[in-house]
Amino acid sequence: MQQSKRRTYRILLAVWLLSSFASLPNLLHGSMAVINVLRSEYGTIARLTCMPTFDDQFRLVYFTILFICLYLIPLALIAFTCFCIARALLRTSILHRQGSLLRQEVNRRKVGKMILVVVVSFTIAWTPYFLISVITQYQKENYFDKHDYYFTMLSINLFGFLHSSINPVIYLTMSARFQKGFMRLLKLVICCQKPTENVCHTSIPDPGSSSRCSHNGITNNQIP
Repeated sequence: MQQSKRRTYRILLAVWLLSSFASLPNLLHGSMAVINVLRSEYGTIARLTCMPTFDDQFRLVYFTILFICLYLIPLALIAFTCFCIARALLRTSILHRQGSLLRQEVNRRKVGKMILVVVVSFTIAWTPYFLISVITQYQKENYFDKHDYYFTMLSINLFGFLHSSINPVIYLTMSARFQKGFMRLLKLVICCQKPTENVCHTSIPDPGSSSRCSHNGITNNQIP
């Protein structure tokens, strides 16, 4: 258990370091730019935004590396893992299993289906963003010059950001353990918001037995 926790911490640390390193060029080569300037007789309204100031060669290399490291490699690893899990699950027959072994096989198949759904959702969510981002870098004529820039960016970013909120829904609908944990957490939150009520613990009246009731922290014993 201790080794599993340490491994989890190492993986989380590696993910955060990789994400920070991938975003570092935007931090080092970013500058403020004025866009959407609206002028009228009442004054001027302008919006400031942070824009990267990459040269053409660096921009091409940078977006290509992001496309490979943050999309192609993760997608290939996830797809390969999903394929191995599916092959192992299909290879094992559950027709002649009984008892706990049968339940384990059924649970494994459910997990395999859930992983497949996660892979499909990842592909659908991030493919538009990375494809458009990398294709525009190789075009001589920018795609956004002839199309609606803000609608396109809003759409592809929305798909990517929705992926983070879709995963919990997938786990909630397809994982029994996740459902139980979520219900326990929900009951805990609801119970913490309710006022204190009378709690009684009763037992079958036998000679010498008692029924115990508590109200607002006061306990009364009554001997029948």
